Amino acid sequence: MLRYRFKGVLPGALMMCLAACSGDYSGGAASGGGSTGGTGVRAATMEALFTDQIQPRLTFCRSCHVPGAAADVEDGRDFMLGDNPDADLGHLRASWERLGGNNPTSRILLMASGGEAPHTGGAPWPEGSSAHDAMAVLLGCFGDPDGCEALLAGAPDDAPEDELPLLGSRRGGHAWFDYCAGRDDAAALPADPRSLVRPGVNEGRAVYFNSYWKHCHADPELVGEDAPPATCGELRAQTAAGRTLILGNGAVGAGTFFAGDDTDGFLQIPARDYNNLWRQWGMASRPANFDQLVAERYGLAMGEASNPYPLPGEDPDATDGGSGQLPTGLTQVREPDGTWTGKLGVTCHSCHSGRIGTSADGDDLGVVYGNGNNLSEFPLLFTDAILRPKLPVVGALLPLTVGKTRGTNNALALQIITLLTPNDEGLRRGMLRFYLASPNGGSLDTPAWWNVGSRATKFVDGFLPMGALRSNIGFFIPMMDAPVPFDSRSATAWVREHAREADTYLMSLKSPAYPGDVDPELARQGAILFHSKDLWAGNLDNPAPPPAGGNGSCSSCHGAYSPRYVNDPAWLEAPELAGVSSYIVAQDVIGTNPQRMLSDNEAAEQYGKRDFFAYPETVGTAEDCSTQNRAELREGRPTGYLAPPLHGVWASAPYFHNGSVPDVWGVLDPGARPTIWRRPSRPMPQGQEHADQVVMGYDTDLQRAYDHDRLGWKHEVLQCGDDGATPGIDCVRRGESIPSAVQSLSSLLYSVNPFLWYAPSIPVLTQAQIEQRKVYNTNDYSQSHDGHDFTVVLTDQERRAIIEYLKTL
Repeated sequence: MLRYRFKGVLPGALMMCLAACSGDYSGGAASGGGSTGGTGVRAATMEALFTDQIQPRLTFCRSCHVPGAAADVEDGRDFMLGDNPDADLGHLRASWERLGGNNPTSRILLMASGGEAPHTGGAPWPEGSSAHDAMAVLLGCFGDPDGCEALLAGAPDDAPEDELPLLGSRRGGHAWFDYCAGRDDAAALPADPRSLVRPGVNEGRAVYFNSYWKHCHADPELVGEDAPPATCGELRAQTAAGRTLILGNGAVGAGTFFAGDDTDGFLQIPARDYNNLWRQWGMASRPANFDQLVAERYGLAMGEASNPYPLPGEDPDATDGGSGQLPTGLTQVREPDGTWTGKLGVTCHSCHSGRIGTSADGDDLGVVYGNGNNLSEFPLLFTDAILRPKLPVVGALLPLTVGKTRGTNNALALQIITLLTPNDEGLRRGMLRFYLASPNGGSLDTPAWWNVGSRATKFVDGFLPMGALRSNIGFFIPMMDAPVPFDSRSATAWVREHAREADTYLMSLKSPAYPGDVDPELARQGAILFHSKDLWAGNLDNPAPPPAGGNGSCSSCHGAYSPRYVNDPAWLEAPELAGVSSYIVAQDVIGTNPQRMLSDNEAAEQYGKRDFFAYPETVGTAEDCSTQNRAELREGRPTGYLAPPLHGVWASAPYFHNGSVPDVWGVLDPGARPTIWRRPSRPMPQGQEHADQVVMGYDTDLQRAYDHDRLGWKHEVLQCGDDGATPGIDCVRRGESIPSAVQSLSSLLYSVNPFLWYAPSIPVLTQAQIEQRKVYNTNDYSQSHDGHDFTVVLTDQERRAIIEYLKTL
């Protein structure tokens, strides 16, 4: 059984700091420079100065500058401490001598103050701080022992303050929920921290923002049922309503695809059809473990909470919904009076939630809501459970591709979404070039819901502001018994009424705590590297162009999390911005697969700005909440991809916006990314090992299938000719990094018309075809693992430290 624990024992004071600071980032001071007030007594000797002023501040240096740590490299060994603090003064003097003494200013001071770059640890002792001044006096005494007494007279007398911890995270969610913990319903909510992300915010600081919050509900005439909560009580009430709508599990009022909370949706599945799925699999009789096999075949998670449906012959009202157990992602719908209907609907959890380990591994594990379900095989579920029963002959042959690989989807297919609520102006002005001349966005990896409260804009390219809530439940829009025509006025009114409560529930979700051991010393090194190491420092020769702002560290794009840096004004303008990420990284910098970005072109933006989900009523106002990548709103900002917040990043593998990299190590080391790979499947149930009709999903066992060193799911690297990698079609024998002629032709077709992505798809019918979709081929359209190349300058020791730190988020 895995548990989240630190190796070794942290000092009691640090443990109390972690407990006090991990959820509250207000107040506190930046590391290094401040003080708690003068003592009024200056050190009389060099040794006393070291003990009183210098040694307490060497704790930060010791994080990296000891044998075996991140600074134990050729350049870093010039300044080294040891494991024994009693020897620090001797180590410091030896380091000063190795670095050439005072010439005229010691490199120790230049590096620590930012006067000489690069210093991986940033500038913990800025010039003018008491830390800098005290060290200057000490080093002066080293160089001029006879003049030391005079130098000591000018030494600072303020006591070093206790530094905030390097480790700590609020684990996502929205700051309002942390604020309301322990407060009564009448407590007024503070400003939304995301609303601080406005043009000009954080200018010149380490964390860079270029994608901004919009007040989509600032006009009272436009707010209506969409009003944000004002008190903790309203926050709790909206969360409860949203949980009912989104969670499902047979709740009255649960939403389902294209039905809202209606019990007569055209995509709902009669229980009799669901109960007969085993026949479509080719089985001779219904297996005893039918419910579990459904979850495995369609990549859904079987939860412990009751989620009933009626078995053959059962009356759901007489059996409290039935004695069957649905996987997460399906729910039985009920009438407003609680009557069970025997009809099943698809919910958001079919793509947004999955399984990570079991509840025995940790309180937050097992079925994890909102982690981004990289297990899902939605095309197969749709074909087997909906198309084939409704259209027995044609339905078996209809292709439906929302992702070429199990676990990916195409839910942001802009050309499809905007058909749900077409607008006359858009059709007149942009239909031809938008629908026929745009590339398809291709395969996408679903982002984690627990980061909703830490973003100012949404989707992988910042397509809409976070305050544009309607899109969150776009697939719940009621379409009654047929997709076209439908009552547009009624359908959009339902979305307006429920969008806020759905969003509030999503904001309430926290990421699960990492369930394994964490080495605190290594993690603290990682915290420093993550927030301070400039990947474009002059001596690193980074092959990628530098970003437009920030200090060149990981935190420049992904935000600040460590309490020490969160409370440092050099990183954030306000500590309320802890964990917030709002930087759209230009494509020439990030370099990841461009197809989704290219699909969101100017034609798509101009057509989409009048779409209902894009708040067309705000277009032209100061708070334009419509499509955010239009040229007139970007004002020269390049298009690219939105760097995500990293709360719970350990639980959201695979990585990149298309899910092309199976672990964090591959993200940090571009040369370690597999070209063709496959996650292992869960072992076959006992007695069914040789059943041709049984299809197992990805293995999510944390002991068996998770790689804690590389931080991601274990995987098999395939070579051309291996099962699932057919020469001439999926690869070429002379090198898997070269697309085959078939792949190149397919990519050309998909890039000139969005609908061709769906048309040539081979229906998923056989077990071999289902298994083939477990192979991730980075040569396929939209699935390249290129990009994020700037991390090539990291050493392996630095990668290990950063990975250890990411476990704590």
